[in-house]
Amino acid sequence: MGYAGGAMPHPAPLHLLAPFALALALAACERAPPAQAPATPPAPASPAPDPPAAHTPTEAAPIPPTPMQRAHYACADGQRVEWRYFPQQGVAVLVRDGRNHELHPAPGSAATFTQPGLEVRLGASSLQIRLNQRPPIDCQRLSATP
Repeated sequence: MGYAGGAMPHPAPLHLLAPFALALALAACERAPPAQAPATPPAPASPAPDPPAAHTPTEAAPIPPTPMQRAHYACADGQRVEWRYFPQQGVAVLVRDGRNHELHPAPGSAATFTQPGLEVRLGASSLQIRLNQRPPIDCQRLSATP
C-alpha cells in the first residue's frame, strides 16, 4: 500500500503552530483593566415612597351591611332560637343550640326552608322545626325589645 508518488506526506511542522497556541493562551489569561472610582460619590438613595392611601384600612370605603330580616322565637321544648333571612341571597339561617344552620327554600314553597335532616316552616308569628323526621317543635315569635 503505497502513496501516489511513492513518498509519505510530511506533517505540518509543530514549531510553526506553537506561536499561535501561545498567543491564544496569553489572551485567555489577560486581565481586564481595573475599574476607576467615580469622580463624584453617588447621590444618597431617596427614601421609599409612602404606600398609596387607598391601601390603609382607615381610608377604605365602608362595606354596606347585607340586608337581613331577624326574629327570635321561644320554642315548646324550652329553647330559644333565632331566625335570620337574607333576601338578596335567598338563604336563611336558624341559630339553635349556639350553632348556625344554613337553610334554602324548599322547591315550590316560600314558607319552608330545608337542609338535610332539618326543615323549618314559617308562619305569620311562629315557626315549626322538624329534625330528622321527629315530631315538630312549635315556636312562637317573641316581641322585639325596644
